[in-house]
Order: sequence, then structure tokens, then C-alpha cells
Amino acid sequence: MSDSLLQSATTIEAPAAPMSMPVSPGESDPRREESDYAWPPLDAWNLTKVWGKKPGNRVIDGLELTLEPGTLTWIGGSNGAGKTTLLRVLAGLIGPTEGHVRMFGLHAEHDRRAYQQRLSFLSATGTGLHARLSVRQQIDYWARIAFVPRERRPAAVEESIRRFALVELADQRVDRLSMGQRQRVRLALTFVKEPDLVLLDEPRNSLDEEGTATLVAAVGEVVRRDGAVLWCSPFEERLELKGLDFDRQMLLEHGKLRIL
Repeated sequence: MSDSLLQSATTIEAPAAPMSMPVSPGESDPRREESDYAWPPLDAWNLTKVWGKKPGNRVIDGLELTLEPGTLTWIGGSNGAGKTTLLRVLAGLIGPTEGHVRMFGLHAEHDRRAYQQRLSFLSATGTGLHARLSVRQQIDYWARIAFVPRERRPAAVEESIRRFALVELADQRVDRLSMGQRQRVRLALTFVKEPDLVLLDEPRNSLDEEGTATLVAAVGEVVRRDGAVLWCSPFEERLELKGLDFDRQMLLEHGKLRIL
């Protein structure tokens, strides 16, 4: 199974969540269990990842990170700094060498199904799409493996098509789309189940101004319903993201995070 298919298994929404339920500022989200509020959307401590046995392969080194409800966080860094490795560990796709990660108190391995139901991870690669499926078929397939409830699935698929401006492309095969259009399809997959935690790895890849606007709107919806979003991209992109209201901006250097 490819990284993108794995990520989408980690892109699976809690079955009980309604498709759309606006929450006013300061109001509790009725989809949340009471126990959710005892834990932040993401809490990682003493997080370490070492590839092999060489000291220089310590990509993450005792890292600490907490994402609070209703927040948007940006992490930047140079190529090879470890951003993708960090996201994969947080998504539960690979285990840490040391340390712990919790999402609303859930453990990525011991509570794997529940952990993946509430999390979406968009990888930086452009893979994971089935060439012969239409856009609508692709999103419907993704919604099925994301455990979107059967009775809610048709509406969820059509809403995702509309949200990411894919209406005119809905019946076209994925392999006939441009790179920017395919990226919008990947974003539609990421948000189709309305996740509580979203991890984004260079999400603006191949997007034009319109595509970026739809991405920003989707991120805002997660934040407004007291979810959390972690956006990772190269350091240079920070200058291009001033329209986004990040609650925190950090730089990943030598395996640790530095607040900017």
C-alpha cells in the first residue's frame, strides 16, 4: 500500500460525526466526546526518530509539540530537515524511536482505528490516485475506506466535489487531469470526512490562486470547529503565507522546533 493510501487510512473520520454542523465561537462541538476536552488534539513529547544506528541519522531529537483546539500551526525547514518524517510519526505511519504521541488521548498503535478515524494526512507526493477512476469515483472510494457512514457518504462526496471546485471535472478520469487539478482531488480526499486533526505536507504543490483559496477555506473550517491543523512547508514559503492567520510559526532545525 502506498504512502498516500496509508495516509488516507489515517484520514478517517469518526462515524458519528454529522456532515456539517456549524459551531459558534465559544460553543462546544456536539460531535466531541466529553473526554476529548481533557486532551489537546495533538500532544507529542520527547519525540525522537533515528534512522539506523549512526548519530547523524537522528532526524527528530527530543521534540516537544502540542496543538491546542482551534489552532493553525506552521512548521518550516530546509529540505531534509525532517518535516515529512515528523508528520509521518504524528500520523502513526511510522513509530518513534523514543517518546510519545497522543491525539485526543489516543495512542497511534494501541488505539489505531480510533486514531486514524479522526486524522487526515496529506503527503507531499502526488501519488495515491487511481488513474482509471473518475474524480467522483475516487472520492467515493476514499470516503468508503475513510469510514464515512453509508447514509452520509453521497452528500459528503458531493460536498467535497463542490468545495474544491471539481464539479466540472467530476466525471473525468483522474489520469486526464492536470497536476493542479489532481492536487485539488487529493485535498478533496483529505477533507471529505471532516477530520479533527489535519496534517499537511506542502499542500500548495501545483495549486493556482483559486486552488489555494479553497485549501485555506477548508483549513479555516477545521479550526472553527475546534480541530487543529499543522501545515508544513519549506521555509521560503512562509513569506507567501501571510494571508493565513497562524497561531504559531516554528522552524525545525537539528531535530528540534524553534518558535519564530
